[in-house]
Amino acid sequence: MKNQKIIPRKVWWGLEAKSYTEIAQELPTNDESLRRWIAIYAVYHLNFTDRFPGEFYYKFLEDAKNSKYVAIEFTISKHALETRDSIGSSDTTIINCQTLESEEEINTFLQKNDINPELFTPPWSCEYPLD
Repeated sequence: MKNQKIIPRKVWWGLEAKSYTEIAQELPTNDESLRRWIAIYAVYHLNFTDRFPGEFYYKFLEDAKNSKYVAIEFTISKHALETRDSIGSSDTTIINCQTLESEEEINTFLQKNDINPELFTPPWSCEYPLD
């Protein structure tokens, strides 16, 4: 019996312990003008009700605020990454966005979408562009 691949424990525990809000990995793309990522956000770590004045979250996070996690897969043009000082959600093209409630649901989602969970890292380790 083959063991199911899972997100590395050190990375998962960092997400659960609030060391970071999201974990991510860069994915291959057939379009050389684009870069592609997938991220899993721990939405339940975010404070939607008692924010600092002017604090905002990306729309996909606002839409997922009643869920525990959200997985977001998107592309960004290499041109935008190379020429802009900051990148926002308006610079992205969302390919897939799914709310999830457990690690088991996350693993099922990743397997169904042929994404290797063992390649997730903290966001700074894969040049994740959304902050």
